[in-house]
Amino acid sequence: MAQLGWVIDLTLCIGCHACAVACKAENNTAPQTSPTPMRNGRPITVDWRRVIQSERGAYPAPSRTSVTMACNHCTDPACIKACPVDAISKRESDGIVLIDQAKCIGCKYCIWACPYSAPQFNGETGKVEKCTMCVHRMDAGLQPACVTTCPGRALRLENFDPSRSGENSPIGYAAAKYTTPSVRFVP
Repeated sequence: MAQLGWVIDLTLCIGCHACAVACKAENNTAPQTSPTPMRNGRPITVDWRRVIQSERGAYPAPSRTSVTMACNHCTDPACIKACPVDAISKRESDGIVLIDQAKCIGCKYCIWACPYSAPQFNGETGKVEKCTMCVHRMDAGLQPACVTTCPGRALRLENFDPSRSGENSPIGYAAAKYTTPSVRFVP
């Protein structure tokens, strides 16, 4: 089976969030109204791609690392095993993991199983969603919106070698041994 995977160059990511904005615009994820709906003082959003920032060190030498994160389209996805209605599948042609919205019952088992917090519950639809690697663009011969939008070229796709799964993972990233995520980091 072929497997596409993310390459995230931590030296090039500037934390601009352009990838996250491009993802939200391309896939029309919630919220789709303004102002942003709130529940218990927190915004109700579905973010298929997000940028996580961590800070280390202290004056005079602090450092900040920005890591763009989305579904890793794992080689051995925990979400597929957790779904009781077989709504999640993995394409043979490229390894993209997809959720069939017609089958999803919104039970959230996939959310609890994923160590990378990729699946997101959409309170408006009552279903779970996640990054599709812009499968509609990929099928048309285009790259995902997040990849083409990144101004620093910190994010790209490659034919993935599972032996490099999670390579150079940042601190706090779940161990690759659990699901063999299709991502590697350039330090």
